Amino acid sequence: MTRVFISHSSKGDPHAESVRKHVVEGLRAKHYDVVVDTDALGPGRDWCPLLYQWLGECDAAVVLFNSAALDSAWVRREVSILMWRRALNPAFLVVPVLIGEVRAAHLRERGFTDVLPVEFARVPPREPADDAQALSARVLREFADLPDTRNDSDHLRDWISDIAAYLRQAGDPGALRKAADRLGIHADDLRHVESLVGSCTFLAHQMIGTADRRLVHALHALASSLSDDTLNRLVQQIIPTWINAESARHLLPPSAPDRRTVALNARYPQTAQHYLDRAVCLRLDLYYLKSAGGIPLGEDAAQEFTEQCVDAVRDLLNFPPDVPVSRFRPRDDDAWQFLSIDVRGVRPALVAHVVRELHALFPWLLLILLTGESLPNEETLHSWRVDDLVVITPHLGEDEELLGHQLTRDLSDLPGRLNGRRR
Repeated sequence: MTRVFISHSSKGDPHAESVRKHVVEGLRAKHYDVVVDTDALGPGRDWCPLLYQWLGECDAAVVLFNSAALDSAWVRREVSILMWRRALNPAFLVVPVLIGEVRAAHLRERGFTDVLPVEFARVPPREPADDAQALSARVLREFADLPDTRNDSDHLRDWISDIAAYLRQAGDPGALRKAADRLGIHADDLRHVESLVGSCTFLAHQMIGTADRRLVHALHALASSLSDDTLNRLVQQIIPTWINAESARHLLPPSAPDRRTVALNARYPQTAQHYLDRAVCLRLDLYYLKSAGGIPLGEDAAQEFTEQCVDAVRDLLNFPPDVPVSRFRPRDDDAWQFLSIDVRGVRPALVAHVVRELHALFPWLLLILLTGESLPNEETLHSWRVDDLVVITPHLGEDEELLGHQLTRDLSDLPGRLNGRRR
């Protein structure tokens, strides 16, 4: 049965509650499996782990935007995950609904910009603004011919499935429960790991939603039940989870041919790789990445900087030195080609020059500008003269990149340490 997730913050808003009620009843009458976040959130509960699983497994979603939803941290997080899934799978249906006095301009002001290109459901002209039935009818029309996408390729689902497959090899409900406990899963949710049925999928969802040392402790709990090879493979699947999914997805353009230049407040090329791994749910066939950078010191700094980047593009494409730049083509038309460039300490005029040159030479190349621990000020960003510049937000916080790399190293070293090997 096709599952539809309803995201909302309608409590205390009679009109929004009426719209939600009509939408839920209408979808269930059409034999959809409808899940609503209020079904999982008890009093005093944090953002429930079961919600994360629903967001990853639903086949479509409805987002009710009333005034309360615009200020809801839960709705913001839910929308971020839903739009990430839509970016990876255009067949994934998200129906945003404008309720009451909320308009598209309000979404733009509150930072819900990724929703703006999507067709909204709103009260038709000449209908009363509080006509919940008329509004819900417009929502339900979006589902009239919804295709069954449950078997379509969905990168987030595939990632979850891979992690769950490795967890399943533990074969020990006790180890899985201990891992869940070390992830900090609420006691009310531990029932989902009482048996092997469904428990590994549930745990996989929680792991990609955890970004701290609880992951190391959880893998410790599982290690004795896993082979070295399985533990190593599981670790590689888990590493990119320290990256915020909401920020990572902004690296991806709406479609493969679109060029994109992003500014990322990071110091290390490996951070860009982790961002991309997170953005594509570890589908490594979806992107290629090389790094360039280093402050040019020669008399012709602009030419030197451009040559550094062109050499990196040559490496990206695996082309030998005798192939002229005019013959450079993407190595895979179905994958994104990324170049990360360390622009720390580089004069704004040089940044502007190399971006302009690279876009002219390689229109299909996507650029990640690593700016260091902080982003340049607005004046510097403007002086880069990059018309399509996207600044990755939320920004990496103070020490977040260092802590992320520390977590990465600890996870990578875990199999060896458990076998008595020390780095």
